[in-house]
Amino acid sequence: MSNRLTRIQAEGLRSLRDVVPRPRRLTVIVDPEGSATRDLVAFFTLLRELACGRLQQTQVLDAVDGPVTLVLGMDDDDYTVTLRRFPDGRWHVVQEELSLLAGISIPFVEPGSPRDEAVLSTFPPGPTPSLGEGEAAWLGEIADRASRAMNGFLRGFRVQPAESFDADVPFLFLEERDVDLPANAVWDRVQAARAASSRVPVLLCTPSVALADAFDIEDVLRG
Repeated sequence: MSNRLTRIQAEGLRSLRDVVPRPRRLTVIVDPEGSATRDLVAFFTLLRELACGRLQQTQVLDAVDGPVTLVLGMDDDDYTVTLRRFPDGRWHVVQEELSLLAGISIPFVEPGSPRDEAVLSTFPPGPTPSLGEGEAAWLGEIADRASRAMNGFLRGFRVQPAESFDADVPFLFLEERDVDLPANAVWDRVQAARAASSRVPVLLCTPSVALADAFDIEDVLRG
């Protein structure tokens, strides 16, 4: 079974307030103005940049002034990061924490000691090495495994068109830009998204009410 998206939360990206508090396996967002879609793209792109150690190169925050807090839940493990712009104009990580379903919370950044890059970037995808015996080693391996899984999940993010996409990714973010779709296109989009959601989480953003209405009502969030 692939990873599940279990939480999306953001402060500082105004269109994302409670947009997808608890994603389903397939989530369809009706977004006529496109603002939620843009901010969701920014949300995942920024997390991908953090996972790759590219905070100081990203342009995602160019139009943002205040602090930004992002929370991503995957399999009910929550990754939280807060970024703040300092007087020199550079952004830094001022809070970073991994809260595991197992009941463990791991702060990666000490209070008052901001970092240039996220600690998450130091957990590249791959197997967890053995950390020895004992409870501390066991907890460390749980944290390492969750961090590597989160890193790999984020590094695989990209936006794909809803009409033709490659599902060989850990997470499908689909964007449908057309408002008026012919009936056969609506049918194709729905069937393709449903089939993909049996393998990976799918988040579909669309301005089309007709397309959204073709999905199960519990899968649809309307702005």
